[in-house]
Amino acid sequence: MPNDIKINRRYETYEDTSMMYSHQWEKAQKLAREHLFKAATRQKKYYDNNTKMVKYNVGDYVLLKAPPTAGKFILRWNEPFQVTRSYSDVNYEIHQHVENKKLKSIVHANRLKLYTPRKEETMKKEITNNATTVPEKFKQTAAHQFQKRRREDRRNKIRTSK
Repeated sequence: MPNDIKINRRYETYEDTSMMYSHQWEKAQKLAREHLFKAATRQKKYYDNNTKMVKYNVGDYVLLKAPPTAGKFILRWNEPFQVTRSYSDVNYEIHQHVENKKLKSIVHANRLKLYTPRKEETMKKEITNNATTVPEKFKQTAAHQFQKRRREDRRNKIRTSK
């Protein structure tokens, strides 16, 4: 008798092919949603492991990351700007001084870096604040003096190797 035959439950049978395709499509969507959720949680975990939350205070000076451009000697960080307002932990308003105009920009914290003045700049400010005057020949920066010594060392090596 046909009722005695065992039906393989592993395969689903449909009388209409359109119904079969719609059922397969729903199963694929459900599977994709599950995989997307797993992938999103995994990616969030990796992102959170490598991310540091930096909080800036109003009045801090920050550098603004320049958009990527081609070139070897392009500045990656633009001049120091002052934080004037904090919209959230990640969005800040900065002041830009351009030709006697004050422009405000709202910037994400990923594009900012805390500005710490170089020692040379602080030394120059201290020299200008003091009443002493420094002759022009002594105003060379440490980097310039280093390059000058390096050039002299190279010349000496060339002379000794000949």
